[in-house]
Amino acid sequence: MGVFTKYAMGALMNTPHPEINRKQCWNMHPHRVTCTDCLDICPYGSDIFQRANLVKDWTACTNCGLCVSVCRSRCIIPTQEQVQQDLAPVDTDNDFIWIGCDQSQRRNDLVRDCVGALTWEALAYLALNKKVVLDLTPCGECEKDKCAEHLRAELTRLVEFFGEAMFCSRFTLAYQPEEAPYQTKSLSRREMFSHMTDSSKSGAKQLLRILPGLKPQDSDNSFDFRLALNHRTKQLKAGSENPLRYGWHLPAFTDKCYGCGKCEKACRSGALKLEDLPDGQTRVVITPWKCSECGMCVNACSTHAIDGMKLRQLTTLGPVSVFKFKKTLCTNCGKPVAPGAADGLCSVCRIKARTKQRQEAAAERARKRREEAEAKKAAQAAAKAEAEAAAKAAETTAPAAAEPAAPEAADKI
Repeated sequence: MGVFTKYAMGALMNTPHPEINRKQCWNMHPHRVTCTDCLDICPYGSDIFQRANLVKDWTACTNCGLCVSVCRSRCIIPTQEQVQQDLAPVDTDNDFIWIGCDQSQRRNDLVRDCVGALTWEALAYLALNKKVVLDLTPCGECEKDKCAEHLRAELTRLVEFFGEAMFCSRFTLAYQPEEAPYQTKSLSRREMFSHMTDSSKSGAKQLLRILPGLKPQDSDNSFDFRLALNHRTKQLKAGSENPLRYGWHLPAFTDKCYGCGKCEKACRSGALKLEDLPDGQTRVVITPWKCSECGMCVNACSTHAIDGMKLRQLTTLGPVSVFKFKKTLCTNCGKPVAPGAADGLCSVCRIKARTKQRQEAAAERARKRREEAEAKKAAQAAAKAEAEAAAKAAETTAPAAAEPAAPEAADKI
C-alpha cells in the first residue's frame, strides 16, 4: 500500500479503539455461564471495561486487538488501522510473512503487541496467500498467562482448520532466534516503484470500499476476515482439480429438531436459516463464513435437538445444508409442533386450549353456583310467601269464631 494512501486512510478512518456490537454479544442471551474473556485478557481490564461488553472509558485503550481476537461471538469489530496493518504483508513480494510481538528482536513483517492479538481467521487468510512464520521467541519469558492460553487455542483451531499436514506446510513456529531466519527479496529500482504503484492502487480500492456511506456487499461490519477466507477458498477451489478441505465447527442437528426456529432467531450473525423446500421438507442451511462458532444456537434450543458444535470438513465456506426434516404443523395456527404430539397443537395453542378449558369449567361452575343461589333464593321466597299466607289465613279465621257469642250475651241481659 502506498504512503499517500496510508495517510489518506488514516486521516479518514482513524479510530483509536475497536467498536462493540452489543446485540451480537454472548452475554445478551440467557446463558448459565457469563463470558468475561474481553475483560480478562485486556491489559487494562477494569480501566476500560465496566463489565463484559460494556465500556467505561476507551482512553487507556492501545488498540492491541486482544479483545477482538478473544471474543467468541466476534461482536468486537477491529479498527480500520488494525485491518490495514494485518493486510499489508499480503501485498509484499516475499514468499513468507514473519509475524511477531513488539518484544521480539527479529525483524518481522507484522508486529503486534501479542501474536495472539491476531484472530485465527486472519492467520488462516494470511496462510492461504503466503507461508507464515510465527516468531514465538519471547513467549517463553512472557508472564501473560491469558495471552499464552489464548494463543494455544488459536493454534489448535488453525490445526483443525487446515489439517495437521497442511498446517505444518503453511506455518513455521520459531521458538529460537536461529529458527526460520528472516530473508528479504532484493528488488531493482524499477520493481520497487512498480510495487509501490500497485500497492497504491490496491490501497485506493480498499479506501473506496470503506469510505462512509459505502458498505461491503456481503457484510455489515467494516472488514471480516471470515469473508476474506470465503473468497480465498473459492479462488483456490476454482484453480484446483482436487480442492482442499477446511475444518469448521457447525451445529450438529438431531432427529429431535422439528423446526421451531429458536436457533435461527438466536443467531445474530445470520448464519443459520430454515428453508422450506417444494417437496414439503425443510432444511437447515448454514453459511460457515458467517458462523462465529459461538454456540448460541445450541443454548437456545429448548428440545436439545442440537448436539453441540461438531467439526466438519468443507471445500468452501459458502452456504451448506446440514439437516433435512419433515415439519408437523399445528392444526390450529399452522406453526411447527414436535412429532408425535397427541393433540396436534403447538405449545402456544395448547396453553390457549387449556386456558379456554379452565375458563369454560370456571364459567360452568359459576353458572351452577348462580343457579343454586337463584333456586335457594326462590325457595326462600316461596317459603316466606307460604308463611305470610298462613299467617294471613290465621288472622281471618280468628274474628269469625268470636262473632256468635255476642248475641247470646245480649239476650241474657
